[in-house]
Amino acid sequence: MEEYSEKQLSILKVAERLFADQGFHGTSVRDIAQEADVNIAMISYYFGSKDKLLETIFRFRMEASRKFINELLENDTLEPLDKIYSLIDRFINKMLGEQYFQCIMSREQLNSQQSPVRDLIWQLKGEMLGLMQPIVTNAQEAGIFHKDVDVEMLMTTLFGTIHQVIPAQHILKKSAPPEVISDEDYGAYIRNRVSTHLKKLFKAILTHEF
Repeated sequence: MEEYSEKQLSILKVAERLFADQGFHGTSVRDIAQEADVNIAMISYYFGSKDKLLETIFRFRMEASRKFINELLENDTLEPLDKIYSLIDRFINKMLGEQYFQCIMSREQLNSQQSPVRDLIWQLKGEMLGLMQPIVTNAQEAGIFHKDVDVEMLMTTLFGTIHQVIPAQHILKKSAPPEVISDEDYGAYIRNRVSTHLKKLFKAILTHEF
């Protein structure tokens, strides 16, 4: 896993926020430099260009997930369903905690123009699926999960559900219980709500138990 200095991480986080708020083309390197309190030459030195900076953001965010999934796959102490539950909680916490990045991800996926970043998204998503698939297929071969599971659709359900929750939170907040008052309370509430829903759904699909 590539290591980044504190200054590089600061630049990446500022760029991520500005790309989400203003769009990639609406954000200049000068904007990023001013917000990060660095000079433009430093950004060029670290990342080369604005395009490369965006690519680095994607690689930085996806690398931690790659490491987590590899460790989960190699873990022989967890049952297959517990591994799936760990994946669900991992991506709920990651995606809801990285909403600027998810905004950029959604925008770039819908971009009709060919771009290195869009290609990188699909490359990384394919890699994520390739890492996650053995968790299901190994359990299928062991007779733990049913054979009729479409793993690609299962992963699409996981990511799609969480993606939809992010912009729908102003609606979902209305159904939160009255004791959910602060933003911190709501964050814990919505994570638990999504986690409970997805775990019930995945258990039903994978084991036919409701």
